[in-house]
This record gives sequence, structure tokens and C-alpha cells, in this order.
Amino acid sequence: MNPKSFFIAITCAAVLDGCNSVPPELHVMSFNIWGGGGTSVALTASVISGSGADIVGIQEPNRGNSNSAEYIADSLGWYSYSGKNSGCGTIISRYAVTDTSKLGYGVKIRVDARHSVWMFNIHLYYCPYEPYQLGGIEYCGAPLLATAEEAIASAWTTRSPQVTAVVEDIQQARQDEIPVFLTGDFNEPSFLDWTERAATAGMHRMTVMWPSTKAFTEQAGMADSYRAVFPNEIENPGYTWTPRPATKEIHDRIDFVLYSGILPIAAKIAGENSTLSDIRFENYPSDHRAVVSTFKWHE
Repeated sequence: MNPKSFFIAITCAAVLDGCNSVPPELHVMSFNIWGGGGTSVALTASVISGSGADIVGIQEPNRGNSNSAEYIADSLGWYSYSGKNSGCGTIISRYAVTDTSKLGYGVKIRVDARHSVWMFNIHLYYCPYEPYQLGGIEYCGAPLLATAEEAIASAWTTRSPQVTAVVEDIQQARQDEIPVFLTGDFNEPSFLDWTERAATAGMHRMTVMWPSTKAFTEQAGMADSYRAVFPNEIENPGYTWTPRPATKEIHDRIDFVLYSGILPIAAKIAGENSTLSDIRFENYPSDHRAVVSTFKWHE
């Protein structure tokens, strides 16, 4: 080997562990940490580190005037980005943040010298929460609902400004032709869950084509990693709301890791020590279970 070739080989090995290497599996997490850390910021940090996540979209990062997500990122030696738009939350990553999206809902993250991804995070508006209104549960002064059409209209009126903005931001980012992720607490179920089959099985009151997940799928080209891995909504409901006990409650899947341009190979629910969680923690600190999805490049 001549000296020049030797130098190139050594440089590639040092930077990429081989010029043609594919990065290891990427673990992406969506985590509503409940008012800046729920029952404990330290326990919240333990959930993140114990989940094996590489990139985390965090909703409700703030406690008072402090951002617990940024504090957790610093403690892990990670990078962080707090969106300036309402509902962006904070993105933390073990890999470097190199750019921000046009509207500020996401960041570009450099996984290695050859691979980058776009990561978006959103916390959609919580009130009204239509599953409660359909289920006869009074919540935030919103009227009760009787039909799927009423629920869809209410959900779209409530969340469409945020959804439309994020769709536009994702569409712009997808021009880079690299993988894109969207994490979030949507405060709205998935149209893939409230199906006719699920209604017949008694899991939901009716079929509802929930508009936010539908818009992200049809307009932004995003797919649902949990449903890609577990397509049967009856066998694997994947409930993220809620691990906290209540007298009257409707359990549902409202936290998501959506993706495009990359292959999902696993999806897990992180939460309390119960059969509803795949990754289990004692004294789980949040009122939402988290979602952790694993991906690999198509190469």
C-alpha cells in the first residue's frame, strides 16, 4: 500500500470505522416528562439513560423558570435544542446538532461523517381532549361529543395551526433526502388505532379518523413506527396515556415516534413496572409512558 492510500485508510477508520460503514442502530424516544420532570428530575434522567435512547423529543421540559431537559442533556454530556415556537419542547441528543429547520420545529443532527437526520418535536394542544368528550368525561369546560364527525371537527379546530406549521417545516426538511423523525405528545389518538376493528372489539366507542396523525401521514409523508412494528392495534394497543391511576379514565396511545427515510426494527413502551410497559422502571416519574423506537439505515 502506498503512503497516500495508507493515510486515506487510516483517516476513514478513525472517522467512520471504515469509509463504507453504516452507523449503528438509532434509538429515538418521545417523552412527556410532566411539568419539567414529574415526581423527580433525577428519575426522569434515569428513564432517559435507561431506555437506551440516542435522540429524545421532550415535551413539558420546563419547571418554573428552568428547563429540566437542558439540565438532563448537560448531565449526560449531550446536546440540546429548545424550540422558540409554542409547543416545540426540547430535543436532546447524544449526537451534535448542526442546523435548525426553517420554522424552528426541528434540528438536523449529525450521526457520523456520512449520516445526518432531521428531528422534529411537538406538543399539540391539550384542550379539549376529544376521547374524554366522547366518553362523557367533563374536561376543561369543553362540550361533550356524540359522533366521530364532531370529534374530528373539534380536534382539527384545536390543533390544525400547529399541525399545519409542522407539516410545512417537515416538507422543507425532506428536500435534504435524509431520514426525518417527528416525536410528540399529540393529545390526540391515532387514526390507525380507532379503527372499525377496534370499535367492534370494544376498545373504542367508534371509528374515528383522527386528523393530526392523518395529516402527518398524508401531507408530510411520515409513518408511525409503533404501528409499523406492531400493525395489530388490538393485540398491541401501546397505551401511553396514562400510568397514573384515576377514578374515570380513557387509556390511549397519544405519544408518537413518526419517521420517514429509514427502517424501524423495534418499538417499545417505557413506563412503570407493569405489563403495559416493555421497559420498566420503579417509581416511574411521569404521567405519560414514553415511546422508544429503533431504526436502521436502508443501506
